[in-house]
Amino acid sequence: MSELSSAQAIDQLCLQCGMCCNGVLFRDVELQPGDDGQKLKTLGMPVKGKAQSGKFNQPCVALGSDCRCRIYADRPSRCRQFECALLLEVMAGHTETEPALKLIRSTRRKADKVLKLMREIGDQSESVSLSVRFRKLRQRFESGDLADWLEEKSEEELYDLYGQLTIAVHELNCVLSEKFYPQK
Repeated sequence: MSELSSAQAIDQLCLQCGMCCNGVLFRDVELQPGDDGQKLKTLGMPVKGKAQSGKFNQPCVALGSDCRCRIYADRPSRCRQFECALLLEVMAGHTETEPALKLIRSTRRKADKVLKLMREIGDQSESVSLSVRFRKLRQRFESGDLADWLEEKSEEELYDLYGQLTIAVHELNCVLSEKFYPQK
């Protein structure tokens, strides 16, 4: 297998994926020393906290529908430095590009299934990361706080959807843990 340059791998994989920016992999991005939080704010990033030590939530508002970053030249250092495990495997020549792209498509379908189930349950928090949304949904189901969703569906239907969602989240997390999160 041949190694790909970082630029080639990013062009071939990252622009088909975007899961490090769309709220699937991470819930937020913490600014690091040297990041210009004030400049990020002027670029439309909703930085919370101090300008040099703040953070912004995922999904990233700078991510376009084409998986391109609208602030790529000015992105924070965490964004510059992050390389998922799959990207590293392809760049090292351990995984070919086509199987990696197939895995990205499959994983995005799993994430889409999770999103679809969340919407079916009644969660419309599209600007919140998957992990945060699922945690809040789990808390609602565990507390029985479903009253505002019971107008649309029965309690049995909601719990059935929640069961499907729990399995879908588990399946997604298994793939993310094994193939996308950097291995320590």
